[in-house]
Amino acid sequence: LVDKPPLPAMRSDMGPPYMAGWAVALMLVGLVQLWSAAAEGAMLQRLDDTSFEHETQAATGMTTGSWLVTFGAEGCKDCAPLRGGLLEAQKELQESYVIPAHVDRSDSKGLWKRFAIKQVPTTLFLTRGQMFRYNGKASAADLLAFAREPTGKAEKIPPEPSFLAQLWEKAFGGGADL
Repeated sequence: LVDKPPLPAMRSDMGPPYMAGWAVALMLVGLVQLWSAAAEGAMLQRLDDTSFEHETQAATGMTTGSWLVTFGAEGCKDCAPLRGGLLEAQKELQESYVIPAHVDRSDSKGLWKRFAIKQVPTTLFLTRGQMFRYNGKASAADLLAFAREPTGKAEKIPPEPSFLAQLWEKAFGGGADL
């Protein structure tokens, strides 16, 4: 007969062996909750200066789909209802291949300049190299209708600022349009 290897000795400072299992279980429960919240559309995607172009591909062909993006700022009383409307319409927007998102001024000053955002909230529909400015109500039904049939003047999506323009902005605080 072959002898079985001995069980490893347990140190007294390790605690009961089942405690590690609880930590893993709690971590898995947290991950499942985050995943299900995202799957149910409980969170809007947040974009900022560093993630916007990578996610939307607005200047390079928009292969990720169309985007309905609300630009807002902390303390804006009209921004919350608009984000709520986007959140409510999120599932239907995604079924129409439109990704709803929001941008906050605090970490997106470059986007505000690029898209000439002058007031909050401002909602833009980005599709096929064009953008449309939304002037309707904050309701899910109105946002959905706008995303399906955009109204108003189609504008060309502005390109990302050049490297030189970004460098000038950091060095001198603006004024360059390179």
